[in-house]
Amino acid sequence: MDLGSSTTARWTIAIGVLGIFASICAAGLTYYASYLSTRQVAIETCMQRVDKQEAIIREKSEAVLSAIASFGSKIQAPNSAADNEALFQSLGQVVVETSMRLVAYAPAELVIPTLKLAATVQIGLMAETTEEKLASISMAPTAMTDWPKQYFGLMDKFESRRNDCFK
Repeated sequence: MDLGSSTTARWTIAIGVLGIFASICAAGLTYYASYLSTRQVAIETCMQRVDKQEAIIREKSEAVLSAIASFGSKIQAPNSAADNEALFQSLGQVVVETSMRLVAYAPAELVIPTLKLAATVQIGLMAETTEEKLASISMAPTAMTDWPKQYFGLMDKFESRRNDCFK
């Protein structure tokens, strides 16, 4: 038995085993890098989806609040009876329309108070006498009671959902 060929065989086996080990390590590192990359993309996608939903709700809510503010302030302005009636109808329609647009995007907890508000204004728009209109206007603050609480609760949920993206 030649001592040189035995040593060569051992070195060949050692290099082969080392090559297999290096290949396994490289495969493991590739898998881990791929896992981290996929996880990062999933987190970013999740956060973008939550951010987009929040932005839509904020945009639609801003339109509703703006319509309510215009309705409330402009109806109080002194105008002739004919001008006031037309203004009441016009501004009331904007409140109802923007409310319905929000309802199309909002989750249930914000839908109910928004529908209450829209229904209250709609009652005022259908009212035929000044007394009926005043009664519907007096119901408006009650219709808005739950809205801010539900809105800000929903905004907190968006933050929580963003945090859940990391889990």
